[in-house]
Amino acid sequence: MKNTWIVLCVISWSLLVLCPFAACGTTFTLSDDALMTLDYKYEGTYTNMLSITDVAGPGVQFNFLYPDPHYIRDQMPDLFWTSCIYGGNGSLTAIDISSFDAFALKFTLISANGVSLPDAVGPVIVGALINRSDAVYAYSPEVIAINDPVSATSVTTTDAGQIDLIGFTCNIPYWWYDESSPSPWDPDGATISLLVEPAPGAVLIIPEPATLLFLCAGAAFLSRKF
Repeated sequence: MKNTWIVLCVISWSLLVLCPFAACGTTFTLSDDALMTLDYKYEGTYTNMLSITDVAGPGVQFNFLYPDPHYIRDQMPDLFWTSCIYGGNGSLTAIDISSFDAFALKFTLISANGVSLPDAVGPVIVGALINRSDAVYAYSPEVIAINDPVSATSVTTTDAGQIDLIGFTCNIPYWWYDESSPSPWDPDGATISLLVEPAPGAVLIIPEPATLLFLCAGAAFLSRKF
C-alpha cells in the first residue's frame, strides 16, 4: 500500500506540472520543444528556412531568407512555418484544444542580414497561426521592427476542436510588394533572424519531453525501491 501511495503521489505531481492546461485559462501557447517540431513551409511561399536554434532562455531562433521583396507573380515574400496535416511530420496535429479559445506566441525581430540597427530593414508582420472551424488557418497580425516595437505578442482566436495546423507567419508588408513603392529592403532579399517564444501568461499544452522522462523515471525508481 505504501508503494502504491508513493507512486500515485509522484504521478499526480507530474500531471500537475505537465498538464497545466487542465487549470483555468483560455489561451494556449507552445513550449520551446514544441516550436522545434515545426517543420513544414505552408504552400505557395518562396522564403527559405536556413536554421532553427533552441537558444538559451525561452524561445527558438528562426533564420530564414526572403527573396526579392518586390512582388513577383507566384513568388510571394512571406513565410508560413507550421506543423500540420498537409506535410512534414505533423507532430503537433490531433491535439485536443477544445477547451481553449485562443493561441498565442511572442515575436522579437533580432536582426536583418546580420545587422541589429533600426535602418537595417523595414518592419515585418508576424502572427500566431492556427486552424479554425471556418478556415484552414488564421492569424492575428502584429507589426514589429528592429527599432520600435521590437517585440509583440499575437493572440489568434480559434474554435477548433483539435490542431490541424499550427505555427507562425512572418511576412513583408504587402505595400512593399509593388515596385512603385519605395522599399527599405535589399533588392536581393534579406536574411531575417526572428525569436519566437511561448506567450507570457498563456498555458503550455505541450509537456517538455525531458521533464516528462525525468518524472516517469522517478516514479519507476520509487516503485522499485519501495
